[in-house]
Amino acid sequence: MCGRVVSSSSVTQLVDWLQVDEVVAPELAPSWNVAPGRELYVVAGTRAGTRRLGVMRWGLVPSWSADPSSGPRPINARAESLLDRPAFADAVAHRRCLVPVDGFYEWRRLPSGARQPWFVDPDGGGPLVLAGLWDRWVSSAGEALVTVAIVTVAANDDVGRLHDRMPAVLSDPGAWDLWLDPTVVDPGQVTPLLQPAPTGYLRLRPVDARVNNVANDDPGLLAEAEEPATLF
Repeated sequence: MCGRVVSSSSVTQLVDWLQVDEVVAPELAPSWNVAPGRELYVVAGTRAGTRRLGVMRWGLVPSWSADPSSGPRPINARAESLLDRPAFADAVAHRRCLVPVDGFYEWRRLPSGARQPWFVDPDGGGPLVLAGLWDRWVSSAGEALVTVAIVTVAANDDVGRLHDRMPAVLSDPGAWDLWLDPTVVDPGQVTPLLQPAPTGYLRLRPVDARVNNVANDDPGLLAEAEEPATLF
């Protein structure tokens, strides 16, 4: 799964990396411990063929939900069952997006029972571009809430040493146009893009256990653990 990410890149960096044409996002404060319920930068496509950078709250609230404060607000969407879940089936056809992050955390249980966090990011640097689905809920007063879920797939050999799931990483920029194209409404054309990242694309390292508390949020969270936990 994907339940905690790092989002410290600036709007300027994201515009350059993802070839964004229009920015409708406020500049978010950098965060090294983004939890569900917080806002994330998201890139969506327009019918004019351009890319728009905005922000959405992490945890999908379907447009048909009676109340956004109750009921499920999934943060992840399993690629294998997208068409079986009403909350995702329409979104995969009409509301796809990119979720650029600097990396994500995964945990491994140590013999002591403690949970050791590991940070996962691209081995070559730059953003990690995740496949996302979004929706817009509108209240009776006309107030809109725009939310997003991150698509997950079976883990590759690297991440699989920690967990059996991982975010769907769109590592090939050539895939971004197809995933973002709102004129492509056949899920069969886009779901083949949802694959584990190539082995070796990501690097994993144990980091400060303060990550376990969402109240902690500073660059020091990415410091390598003094006593690295083995994966084996």
